[in-house]
Amino acid sequence: MAAGEATAQTTMPKNKGSWKRKSFARRQLDARAWLERLVPPERITDARVNQLADFVDRYRPGSKFQIIADAMVKNNEVPTMKNVAARYESRKNAYLRRNTPIAPVNLTLAIVDQLTTLIRVSWERRGHGPTWTEIRTVMGWDRGQTKQALTQLRPDGLLSFTNDSGSLTLTGKTAHQSATAKKSA
Repeated sequence: MAAGEATAQTTMPKNKGSWKRKSFARRQLDARAWLERLVPPERITDARVNQLADFVDRYRPGSKFQIIADAMVKNNEVPTMKNVAARYESRKNAYLRRNTPIAPVNLTLAIVDQLTTLIRVSWERRGHGPTWTEIRTVMGWDRGQTKQALTQLRPDGLLSFTNDSGSLTLTGKTAHQSATAKKSA
């Protein structure tokens, strides 16, 4: 190889470092295809296509931002970078709130007794169990602690619940104690 001859490592592509945006006509075609993929044909208008043409090439396909932008297009919103980033941050923060490590709840006999009393009173007064939010408020727990405590007591046979609101009920030994308490009263 002669001195000064260009090699693959020394030659740079002509447009390296510069990003050339598609023409407006091409972005309109892409925006129309985006809309056709997401919304019914009667909701596709020229004004909406022109509006989305500014944003159609801003999000990498398959990325979290693209998924959020798709949802915004479905809801007839404008997927600006600011709005998509704000929605992403909101979802990320909600995920972190739901999945933060929790301080374990020490289920002492007094706490279990207070919880069973709360459930029993709810059934007597309203005909259904308390919601998890009501339990969280009365017991002073956060969302994770409430889930941990109730799911811990479920296999012990003290209570049962389903995904329905107000389905929390006493089972086993605690349910029989409340029935005998009514008979003796």
